[in-house]
Amino acid sequence: MAFVVTKTSEHGTKNPIVARLSVQSSHLMDAFSMTNEKKKEIWSILHDKVQKQLLACYDTWNEIALREVQIVRKVEEEGIETQSHGRVATIDTIERLEQSAHAFLYSAKSALRDIKSMICEFFVESRRKRRELEDGNYGRLKDWAEGRFRRSDPLTELIAEDLRLWIDEVFSKRNAVDHPGGSSGILQVSNFSAVQDPETKNWKGVLPTWARNQDQPSSITRDMLITIKNILCFSEDILVQCLLKCGSMVPVVFCEIQEEDRDPNCPIRLRVTIDREKLESQPENSADPRGRAAD
Repeated sequence: MAFVVTKTSEHGTKNPIVARLSVQSSHLMDAFSMTNEKKKEIWSILHDKVQKQLLACYDTWNEIALREVQIVRKVEEEGIETQSHGRVATIDTIERLEQSAHAFLYSAKSALRDIKSMICEFFVESRRKRRELEDGNYGRLKDWAEGRFRRSDPLTELIAEDLRLWIDEVFSKRNAVDHPGGSSGILQVSNFSAVQDPETKNWKGVLPTWARNQDQPSSITRDMLITIKNILCFSEDILVQCLLKCGSMVPVVFCEIQEEDRDPNCPIRLRVTIDREKLESQPENSADPRGRAAD
């Protein structure tokens, strides 16, 4: 089935987000037993919603990271400007850092919500149930998956594991912005600063950090990049698990392309190919292996 891949926010298929959510998704779905209408709906969610929000995250991270590198380079080359005989230090900061951090979290949370919409497109017919799952947190989605499938199902395990490892914290950080002082606490964003060594009296720069409540502060740019990669891989892996429940004309297997082997013009991560071992082991008169997505 043909899809039109367009540039979004000046990003083409050289950007892994576009390559993997648009081009790769189309190729993966072609191997499974789905109606063209269903494919279009799911691809539209990935391309028009998840990809759009994830590219917004990428643009925010890129802008902050570039400015961070510029300030670090200036400090390395020129040192930190001081006054009052070295007792006062001056260092550049990133403009609107706090607002950018808040915008990043909003886009990340939105992308994760859109991934829930994709799951609903596969398995949920009821509009009321869709709204309930899309508006609820990932804990509710996990409970639904356990009831709809089972706790040991790969889709359920994927949701539960990623929820525990990183999704919950993304939602908590954004909720701390929307409802400061509530159950998620307060998000503290710290710009560039400088500290003085008590012994040598030399000044050194401190990179921008963020932390929720009394948690250990961590690098904003590093965390943003990790979050982007996590959401991208999560969306792909969720799509794979959903597709496996649809069935295919012949046995297939997903293969991951090593990063160094990916095409720089379209660096997709996953490809689907025929599982020849299973195909050869099937009886010649075996039943049609195709399945169908659950209602």
